Amino acid sequence: MNIKEQKIFLIINLSYFGDVLLTNVLCRNIKLEYPDSKIVFLVNKPFYEAARYQEGVDDVIVMDKRGQHKGLMGLLKFVFKCPYRGKIYAAFIMYGNDRGVLASFLLGARYRISGSNSTVKYLLTNIHQETDGLKRMSDINANFIKSLTGKRAKLLPVKYLTSPESCELTQNLKREFKNKTIIGLCCVSKQKSKDMPVETAIQLIKLANQDNKIVFLFGAGAACRDYADELKKRGCVNFIDLTNITSIYQLANVMTLCKSVISVDTGTMHLAYSIGRATVCVFYRTNMIEKWAPDDSLYKTTVIADDFSAENIYSKANEQ
Repeated sequence: MNIKEQKIFLIINLSYFGDVLLTNVLCRNIKLEYPDSKIVFLVNKPFYEAARYQEGVDDVIVMDKRGQHKGLMGLLKFVFKCPYRGKIYAAFIMYGNDRGVLASFLLGARYRISGSNSTVKYLLTNIHQETDGLKRMSDINANFIKSLTGKRAKLLPVKYLTSPESCELTQNLKREFKNKTIIGLCCVSKQKSKDMPVETAIQLIKLANQDNKIVFLFGAGAACRDYADELKKRGCVNFIDLTNITSIYQLANVMTLCKSVISVDTGTMHLAYSIGRATVCVFYRTNMIEKWAPDDSLYKTTVIADDFSAENIYSKANEQ
């Protein structure tokens, strides 16, 4: 199909890892309504892989917000070099990001769709999508399609694509821990109030070790490194420390080796269930559940909202 005849949809999500994943349901709904369309995902540079391997995404373009595309001049540089400038049928600006709104306007998108109600967004967007009473963020994101179709989005799961047979790290781990049951564990988020207490993680690892199971510890960033170091300082060393050694795509492939994944409310949690892993979602901030927890009718998930003991969390992982 000639690109001039093909509807190009631009998904603009300049937020974080989990936020990018939760936009996938919109991509999948677009493909259902416009099967011959091209979906282009605009993402912040660190989260390229979070967008690239989503089902329904055809291309990913990167905005380096802290580097070459920083500030107004950086944004203009991005716009003038963007291969889709002047070719976009509709741009969906997720989370009402000001920079994303301005980018959609400068790129000449025919329809510029945002859910925000601030002045700058009303001036530069031409369709404003309401939440329609929806509470879960993935549902709100998906329902942006209604602004074009007039119909509510279909209830679909987030889908992230993996290829473990082509991932060297995954294959190496598979050979090393052949015939072992593996539990994935992610204890750290972007907000300390959502993190798992170190003592709980120690008890979880002990319980898994007692059952002859292997624990893979996941995470990225200085806080995750410090957390792993603290576990070791306290004598908890019987786990495989994978913090800060995987890319997002490698992490997804490694997680295919896990029987289940235990995770606090962070991007790793969303990634785990989006590849079909049984996932225990531990919400220490229970007020976040309504908006950010997965729909358990779509995934193999259990949400922990009250009994945060290691014994309860571990038992839920075993039930998966």
